[in-house]
Amino acid sequence: MANIFDVPSAWRDQLMPASYNDARFHCEVNSRQSGRRIVEHEFPKKDLPYAEDMGRQAREFSVRGYCIVYPYDSEILLFRRDYRQDRNLLIEALEAEGPGVLQLPTQPPQLVVCARYRITEEERFGGYCVFDMTFLEYGIDPQRWAPPIDTAAALNSASKNMRNEAMRVLKPAEGVAI
Repeated sequence: MANIFDVPSAWRDQLMPASYNDARFHCEVNSRQSGRRIVEHEFPKKDLPYAEDMGRQAREFSVRGYCIVYPYDSEILLFRRDYRQDRNLLIEALEAEGPGVLQLPTQPPQLVVCARYRITEEERFGGYCVFDMTFLEYGIDPQRWAPPIDTAAALNSASKNMRNEAMRVLKPAEGVAI
C-alpha cells in the first residue's frame, strides 16, 4: 500500500532546511504577514471616504521551530545526541546584533532581524525545546541609501533654467522705448 510520501511532488523535493544565520533548527510552523499601508480619509458632508495607499507594509515572519535529541549521532550537525548545542547556537544567533538571513523550508531566504523569541523547555519532554520566533524584514537603512540622482543639483539647475527663460521672455524687444 502506498503512502503520502510515495506521491510525486515537486514542492517536497525543493524543501530547504530551516536556519537563521546558519543556526539550523527544525521548522514546525511558519507564517508570513504583510499587506498594504492604507490611510482612510473621511470628510465632513461627504458620504464616500478616500483610501490612500502608502505602500507595502514590512513583512513579519512568525516561526515555531524546535531542537530535539536524536538516538544516534550523524554527520549532519542538526541530528546530534545533544540538542543543547543546537539550542545554544540558535539562541546566540537570535540575540546577535544586526540583520541575518532567515531560511524557511518553503520560502526564499530573507534578510531579517529577530524582534523577539521565546524558548520553552519542559522536564517531561526532556531533550526537546521549542522556539517561538518573530522576525521583521530588514529592508534598507535610510542613512545609507543614496538617491539615484543629486536632487539638490537637479533642483538648482531647473531653477536657473526657469530664471533664464523668464528673463528671455520678459526682456524688452530692441528698439522699443520703455
